[in-house]
Amino acid sequence: MLTHLARNADGISDTLSGALRGEVVRRYPHGPEGRNRDIEDGAARGVAALLEDVRSSAARLDSTFTAVDEAAAWDSLTEFELPASHWLAARRREVEIHRVDIAGAYSAAQWPADFVARELPEVIDGLGKRTPGALRIEITSGAELAGRGWDLGDGDDRVLVRGPDWAVLAWALGRPSAAGNALSATPSLERWR
Repeated sequence: MLTHLARNADGISDTLSGALRGEVVRRYPHGPEGRNRDIEDGAARGVAALLEDVRSSAARLDSTFTAVDEAAAWDSLTEFELPASHWLAARRREVEIHRVDIAGAYSAAQWPADFVARELPEVIDGLGKRTPGALRIEITSGAELAGRGWDLGDGDDRVLVRGPDWAVLAWALGRPSAAGNALSATPSLERWR
């Protein structure tokens, strides 16, 4: 997981550095296979090496974000014709989700409210493709989404997934264990991304 976070930082930094030069640079120049190989190769290192990799890659990315900001280049196009600004939210998503995956003291219940409010509707929009049955999703609590509901799929026998916004997001991201017992049900889903 730590190598994954480090390579994500490097990929975004490379893409944004290219945008600053007026070039479109792929985050992972050797494609998904090369990305996966880099992650696998780096995962077997010791804890000290892994932590240093995360620290140094995050520092490089921070410097790149600063350079983009100083150049007022957030609208510059990058890979997939996405503006440079896209990568701020993409990095945050990566860090927040995988910080929970590491299974330390940080939990999905601690996700910032603005993060959950931004991510949950987007993830739910793609959820219909990842579930074989009909669902009713109801948010019972959360700063911005309490009271919201979604009906997905066809059929009268909808499974009710009801609970706090952070727990619904954890489940919808394919991490039902991170939701704990906070949901009424956690039906199986196809893999998220």
